[in-house]
Amino acid sequence: MTSKLIFKKVFTGHTWLENQAISVQDGRIKSMQPEQGGTADGFLVPGFIDLQVYGGGGILFSNHQTEAAIQATFDEHVKTGTVAFQITLNCSPKNSMWAAIDACKSYAGKGLVGLHLEGPFFNPVKRGAHHEAFVQEPTADFVNEIIARTHGLPTYMTIAPEMFAPEVLTLLKNSHIMCSMGHSDATYAEAQNTGITRITHLFNAMSQWQSRSLGLVGASFRSDAWTSIIADGLHCDFESLRLAKQLKGEKLFLITDAVTHDESGPYVFAKNGARFTNEAGVLSGSALSMDEAIRNCVNHAGISPEEAIRMATVYPAEVANLADLGSIETGKRACFVHLSDDLQVKQVWYDGEALIN
Repeated sequence: MTSKLIFKKVFTGHTWLENQAISVQDGRIKSMQPEQGGTADGFLVPGFIDLQVYGGGGILFSNHQTEAAIQATFDEHVKTGTVAFQITLNCSPKNSMWAAIDACKSYAGKGLVGLHLEGPFFNPVKRGAHHEAFVQEPTADFVNEIIARTHGLPTYMTIAPEMFAPEVLTLLKNSHIMCSMGHSDATYAEAQNTGITRITHLFNAMSQWQSRSLGLVGASFRSDAWTSIIADGLHCDFESLRLAKQLKGEKLFLITDAVTHDESGPYVFAKNGARFTNEAGVLSGSALSMDEAIRNCVNHAGISPEEAIRMATVYPAEVANLADLGSIETGKRACFVHLSDDLQVKQVWYDGEALIN
């Protein structure tokens, strides 16, 4: 099946094009060429990618490791432009981890590009809103079982590297699993020496940058590690976002860290205004959407619209090795977002199919 979209303005993720006709065949971009008469309102951009989202529609994946939870996450977040996501599991016991892996492997719906295991190998002092009872020791046997069970499933894992024996950390790093440092009290030296090139939600649940102790935050700024950030003004001040962007440049990317209200399992996050908190009042995930994160970057942190869009498209695609997403180019998947000039989502296409009006 072939279709065609014509837009007066297209931001490919790399450059601006004018008066473009994009032909789509079998869900992929067949060709792009100049043509007059396209949509004049706003502009077309690549579909957004969220590498850390916990659920949607009142179903938290950490409480229900099911295909229905994954589908509900897509159904909610596609409305605000997210076409691809890693469903994320809070620090959880083994049975929940295995169920999450099985659900991801069997899911046949839209949007899922992998599983993000946030834990269980945390430093308890930096666990944040995660249950301390679910924090576990990274033994070689446990790590080998995770590697074996996730075989064939793109898997991203947030870990505290200082909690690992060196040989076990090497075992995990040498596997197919994409490691990211987070929920960690690692020293600057410990973080620098791991060789891990991803860091989870900058400033949150990690050792901070102090004058004589740079911590994981300082290690992020000193290295070229890909680093995610939650641009909601709550997890970090917008001035911190602005400075982080200046220091990290193209290595800083957006996540929503979004949760949903679900009281049916071990994780209960209540929404209080614009924030979610757990029973102890600890900040717990966000109420953020990716389009809002982009607007916050532009309106509150002085980041250009083009760069803010890249933080939600080009960069996360590179982080998670999603070669057929992240930009608008011939041969890639036809996943697009129509944004208004003030960066509001007007329409979304998923593999060439229009999903919202």
